[in-house]
Amino acid sequence: MEKFNAIASKILKIDPAVIRDDLTPQDIPDWDSMNYLMFIAELEKEYGVSFTMDEVTNAKSIGDIRKIVDRQKK
Repeated sequence: MEKFNAIASKILKIDPAVIRDDLTPQDIPDWDSMNYLMFIAELEKEYGVSFTMDEVTNAKSIGDIRKIVDRQKK
């Protein structure tokens, strides 16, 4: 998911080479509420998916978010 990593890198200001599914907000200094919502919005736009409020509030890691995108884009 090169596009996914590029979006995460751009919005959360992290090196794409260090993006792993187990990364959480505690691991990424720029993962605050505003950047998180911008990340979700950009993913929705790029992949044509729509996150529910439950998905947004319950996702706790990059991997959780990636799974939601994968599940919806199929």
